[in-house]
Amino acid sequence: MKRQSKRIPTLPTDRAAAEYWDTHSLAGHIEDTKEATIRFLKRPKRAISIRLAPEDVAKVEALAEAKGLSYTALLRMWIKERLAA
Repeated sequence: MKRQSKRIPTLPTDRAAAEYWDTHSLAGHIEDTKEATIRFLKRPKRAISIRLAPEDVAKVEALAEAKGLSYTALLRMWIKERLAA
């Protein structure tokens, strides 16, 4: 016997959707889903070179490692934060 699927409701807000999915399982809606195609666009970056003291580089590398990041990712994050301020 085929299991009857329920139609996924269209909800007016993200909050309503969150409340719905907090109390419902996707298992009852699996036939109403389809595979999503997602493309992430990489924005081109421009390489630059800056000179830093070796001890400063070592400090940044240690901080980045503690956060699970590369030191270049941490430096980019800091620059973006500063520019947004």
